[in-house]
Amino acid sequence: MQRWLVIPAYNEERALPRLLGRVAALGVVDGVLVVDDGSSDGTVACVEAWHDGPRAQVVRHGTNRGLGAAMRTALSAITAGPLADDDMVVTMDADDTHDPALIPRMCAAAVEADVVVASRYCPGGREFGLAWHRKVLSRAASAFLGLMRPVPGVRDYSCGFRAYRVRILREAVARYGADGLVTTDGFACMAEILLRLHRLGARCVEVPLELHYERKEGRSKMRIARTIRGYAQILRAVSPAEDILARQR
Repeated sequence: MQRWLVIPAYNEERALPRLLGRVAALGVVDGVLVVDDGSSDGTVACVEAWHDGPRAQVVRHGTNRGLGAAMRTALSAITAGPLADDDMVVTMDADDTHDPALIPRMCAAAVEADVVVASRYCPGGREFGLAWHRKVLSRAASAFLGLMRPVPGVRDYSCGFRAYRVRILREAVARYGADGLVTTDGFACMAEILLRLHRLGARCVEVPLELHYERKEGRSKMRIARTIRGYAQILRAVSPAEDILARQR
């Protein structure tokens, strides 16, 4: 079984080399796909200069289009590529707040699941260095989505550190198309992907995550108003009616 790491990145020339260095030292993946979302710094150059670990590929956006667009590009590339259906794709943030040492545990948990979420909210999960308003937004969003669109086995709807079985991603892209699988361009896209995979019958589980936000450099790229609008958009888009239709197909 192959493991590929997908990293959406925007202006992460300082954090990304540290993350890639840990990935190389751990030897936990077979390849890395970085989707550069229109960076204006040296993000692409640092990936192209990296030769210490597994093979790395870069897909570039000419302009900054948002996390959702980066995920659409990544999912299109991965599902069209040579990976087998039982291979694993791990997504994580480029800002060095996620620990790649968790990847083997996530992939092991995928023996019984199609999607594994690294969760701050399951027993053993913790957060370090996160501003209070970000904590409030993340918890409120997960609680609200859990009430309105529950996904059994999941508490953390917004974390981007996940492991997916390639088969469920291919099924989702075949059903919705990449543009239909991810319709919002902001940070709410991670919740949308989770909800749509659940609609297709994906089995989802969590493993505890220690989020180290104190390692993040610079300001957050998340815009709160845009993210809230994104959550409202996906509640309309991923409706109970769609749930029924998806299961009848």
